[in-house]
Amino acid sequence: MSESGQSIRDLIERTFLVGVGAAAFTKDRVQELVDEFVRRGELSSEEGRDLIDKLVARTRDEARSAVKRADSSIQSAMHELGLVSRREVEELEVRLRRLEHRVALLEHLPEAAEPPAEGGADLGD
Repeated sequence: MSESGQSIRDLIERTFLVGVGAAAFTKDRVQELVDEFVRRGELSSEEGRDLIDKLVARTRDEARSAVKRADSSIQSAMHELGLVSRREVEELEVRLRRLEHRVALLEHLPEAAEPPAEGGADLGD
């Protein structure tokens, strides 16, 4: 990957990690609020757990969605820059190895299997 591609990836990763950190902070803060509501009797323990579970599920879904959008953006940027993916490079390497193998086999064919030279047989002028 090029240097600019790597810096884009680093930026996206840092942004994602900040989002995850914010989500963790939010979960901790929500947990404190839920605990306070449970202590006051405004929520049951079960309702509090359900609320936290819903928050965690929603955050997880949003994180997956963000990763998909980031991946799509990276793929688009790579395409626009004319960069190829690791998978594409690996596929080309496999094709190249196959072609090299076929060429090697053709180079080692016995001479009797080669077509005769143009101009007919040598009649010994």
